[in-house]
Amino acid sequence: MVAVGDSAEVELIFTSTKGHGGPVSKSATVTCNDNDRGNFQLSLKGKIYEFTDSLAPLTLSAGVMTWDQQTRSKEARLVVKNVSKSTLKMHLVSQPYGYLKISLPDADIKPGKEKEIKVKIDSSVKDADFKKSFTFEVNDSTGTRYTVPTILTKPVIIPPIQAAPKDTAKKADK
Repeated sequence: MVAVGDSAEVELIFTSTKGHGGPVSKSATVTCNDNDRGNFQLSLKGKIYEFTDSLAPLTLSAGVMTWDQQTRSKEARLVVKNVSKSTLKMHLVSQPYGYLKISLPDADIKPGKEKEIKVKIDSSVKDADFKKSFTFEVNDSTGTRYTVPTILTKPVIIPPIQAAPKDTAKKADK
């Protein structure tokens, strides 16, 4: 619920299926009780690349950043390599505020060179697990954008192995 005159972020998560590449479009309906506005559609359009090698002008060292409860306090690093012939600069387009601290390289990335994106889960996050993402854009002629999923998984609780009960009947017979 959003108060009159206030605003809020809307998070839409799109998950592609393996083997589904190419153009994609999705939509979601926002229900609104404002008589002047009414309900409306949000539309998403994009292109899914099956192979990260095809993500010119940059390639990424990983398609997803994942933490578990043991690694959640550690900083993760995503290596980006400039595979274009132009010097590039990155800037953050969107992020899940309150969940991640994202540090993009300040310096330009020269052709053939690599830089690191550093990502850390915010210490205030209380969720046992989440699936979020962040998006960055490069300053190439088309404004290429990259969305990187980030996942924190719940701890897997493995019950302790219990010893088999001793066969007391055999001892009694002896």
